[in-house]
Amino acid sequence: MNILNILRIAALLAAFAAFPAAADADIRFLNPEGLFKPSTFSQIAVTEGDKIVYISGQTARDPTSKIVAVGDVKGQAEKVFANLRTAIESVGGSMGDIAKITTFVVNLKPDDRVWIGEMVKKHFPKLPAHTLVGISALAAPELLIEIEAIAVLD
Repeated sequence: MNILNILRIAALLAAFAAFPAAADADIRFLNPEGLFKPSTFSQIAVTEGDKIVYISGQTARDPTSKIVAVGDVKGQAEKVFANLRTAIESVGGSMGDIAKITTFVVNLKPDDRVWIGEMVKKHFPKLPAHTLVGISALAAPELLIEIEAIAVLD
């Protein structure tokens, strides 16, 4: 089992423990005292809702499974965010319903967090909880970024 699969399993287990279903699809994003105040994500997402949606890691594949923007991580990131939007809208949600994302980037460099954070700000009306992980490879060698998400809907 590789590290990516271990991280995915850990994220799912944490989600089951941290996101109980309740009456309203409400997500409160918090940055409590005692933790640093990030400008590109929220430290905590507290949810209450009837439906939890787990979106598999989205990559830069078009509807025919062709990988777009080969060799361009920022171009691939734009496609990944578009695919996340398609996924959440397909179940009646919006980007604002996403409580948590995990971003996996091949050969992540420390400065990459800046442009990734700016893209998160651009695509989300409320900053979700966010984990950024550098990895050595994804499922296909042309893929450079993958993002999975957890959303809460009414």
